[in-house]
Amino acid sequence: MTDTETMRAISQDVYGAPDVLRETWLPKPAPGVSEILVAVHAAGVNPTDWWSRAQSTLIARLPLVLGWDVSGVVEAVGLGVTVFKPGDEVFGMLPYPGGAGSHAEYVTGPARVFTHKPAGIDHVQAGALPLAALTAYQALVDTAGVRAGQRVLINAAAGGVGHLAVQIAKARGAYVIGTASAAKHDFLRSLGADEVIDYHSVDFTEVLSDIDVVLDPISRDSAGRARSVAVLRPGGTLVSILPVPIDAGELATIAERGIRYESLLVEADQAGMQAIAALAEAGALRAHVEATFPLAEAAKAHALGETGRTSGKIVLTVRDSKAQLAQQLLHDVFVLGDTAIVDRVVRPDSYIQHNPLAPDGADALKYFTAGIREQFPQAAFEPRRVITDGDLVLLHSRYVMVPGTEGLAIFDLFRFQDGKIAEHWDVIQEVPATTASGNDMFATLSEPRTDAIGQRWFTAYHKELVTAFVDQLLVRKDLTAIDAYVGADYHEHDPNNPGGAAGLKAGLGSYFDKFPQLSVTPKRVIAEGDLVAVHSHYVDTPGERGRSVFDLFRVRDARIVEHWSSEQAVPETAANDNTMF
Repeated sequence: MTDTETMRAISQDVYGAPDVLRETWLPKPAPGVSEILVAVHAAGVNPTDWWSRAQSTLIARLPLVLGWDVSGVVEAVGLGVTVFKPGDEVFGMLPYPGGAGSHAEYVTGPARVFTHKPAGIDHVQAGALPLAALTAYQALVDTAGVRAGQRVLINAAAGGVGHLAVQIAKARGAYVIGTASAAKHDFLRSLGADEVIDYHSVDFTEVLSDIDVVLDPISRDSAGRARSVAVLRPGGTLVSILPVPIDAGELATIAERGIRYESLLVEADQAGMQAIAALAEAGALRAHVEATFPLAEAAKAHALGETGRTSGKIVLTVRDSKAQLAQQLLHDVFVLGDTAIVDRVVRPDSYIQHNPLAPDGADALKYFTAGIREQFPQAAFEPRRVITDGDLVLLHSRYVMVPGTEGLAIFDLFRFQDGKIAEHWDVIQEVPATTASGNDMFATLSEPRTDAIGQRWFTAYHKELVTAFVDQLLVRKDLTAIDAYVGADYHEHDPNNPGGAAGLKAGLGSYFDKFPQLSVTPKRVIAEGDLVAVHSHYVDTPGERGRSVFDLFRVRDARIVEHWSSEQAVPETAANDNTMF
């Protein structure tokens, strides 16, 4: 069996303590009819995971791979799937309980249990949400119908389901009361809780009444449920999310008080996930991630969860994306001044540097970045766009070395090998106070106005389109390429070019006239979705060293609609033996 047919997974052959979990190699699944195959980036760990690990409960099969939460990227789609394409970022909950299996590098599931991951949250955040957020949403919205002005009591409000339920109830306009230990009260208030009760020192039945809805994730017996019933008004609703038995006599007693009792078992639900995604995108719902563990340390995640002392969620990080690693490297070394990350993400023996100021080697990178950090202790780093194309990651970022200045427009290009950074190119340009178009060098003006990658299934097409455009316009200096490839609603961010397609044609026409022997040599093209970058060597006059230039284009509906760029003169000498290309 080849490497491409296998995957890492966390499996168990027996029930028991966390140490029954083992990292193993399993066959990589293939999507069936109406299914998608997801490359898992992050997956939440929930109480149902450690309960199911310890004993046969709702899911009885061995060997067993646990995990219902999924956030990742679509790898392949099965027959009949139209709502997703390979490359789409998705998150969702696998069918509960029988569909477990997300604690692995890949998982398959029905397409309609997933939805698109909001661009504003990362995979760790998205991987924390599905099961707990769906449970809270289905309990409060679908079951209890919480509406504005109602009084809602959430027990264990700092827990995985509870802290999300607080936010969902607040988003519905409810007055939210949460029970938690005193140490967690500030946390709950930060989520929007109107009132918090320390269950260690206060009996909530003595201070609460006329509650409209109680969400109960803790009561396993009639005595516990009776406490919730006691504070509900007639016509109120008690929703339990524990699948524990309740006898007919107790149900009759609850009904006699005019109270509705429901026991909820969460269901995989695309409509619910879409509602959760909308709340997350709007900033109204965010998971608190107490801890993350790499996939191989799933047993540690279970052990921590079973202490019962955590707030929010625990998440397994199944794969660090190359884009995340590249961004984290730049943030840590330039903003935090912490070079320890270099040992984790950069190849120690064969790191190749194309920045003319920096020598080769990981140790040299530490020394170089530490020097910059010492010189500019208040430096800020703002990544705006990130493209991943095979083993290449390109970041378009704004660096402000000194507060109050315009800063630098920088393109950093990293090549990965065996999961670590092996090579780096960059282009650095000072941001001018004004531009010929009036647009800044970083904004997004094309619609939809987002910095996120879109239309990933058109990556290859867009790459070919931009490659042909650059060849015709810049290599062969044929201005008719603008008519053929550039959209009417074109936005220019190169500080030297006027705005619009007409401005681009006029500006480049003057440039070509001024430098009739201009040579543009594309070195590499990096594309993901609707963003395509071209790294080129521009030489205005033969014999000059020229400039290293990154041109970044956005393509929509087969037309180039936006362009950003940075350029840097090639110096006479460099700190390494490599060219800038």
